[in-house]
Amino acid sequence: MNKQAKIKLYAEALAEIIIEKKAEGPERSRRIVANFVKLLVGAGYENKAKEILELVEDMLLQKQGKRKITFETARKSTPSQNKLLEKFVKKGDILKEKINPELIAGVKIVINEERQFDNSMQSKLNNIL
Repeated sequence: MNKQAKIKLYAEALAEIIIEKKAEGPERSRRIVANFVKLLVGAGYENKAKEILELVEDMLLQKQGKRKITFETARKSTPSQNKLLEKFVKKGDILKEKINPELIAGVKIVINEERQFDNSMQSKLNNIL
């Protein structure tokens, strides 16, 4: 089994445990995380913990029918851009706003790091070339 497959397997295992043991309270959750960290260290995957936790977050959001939305603008978002954003965000979604000067102008919306709406000036310039 390659490293990426093992990382996904670790993430799936932690996500399932979190879902299964959620009702048992915060102390139980702390023990689960502590044991999981020991498992990663023992397997030599402690340097992949961030990647694994990001996968776990994605899996939990998906199971709950929620999304991770990244809203990128070249500068601080305007009221009209915020109104556009309201059309995409649903209750329970995780929203990350990011200023990316490379966009030049406009907005870029990425949902679950897969689907995207790119109405940035940079995208339009790239399409011309």
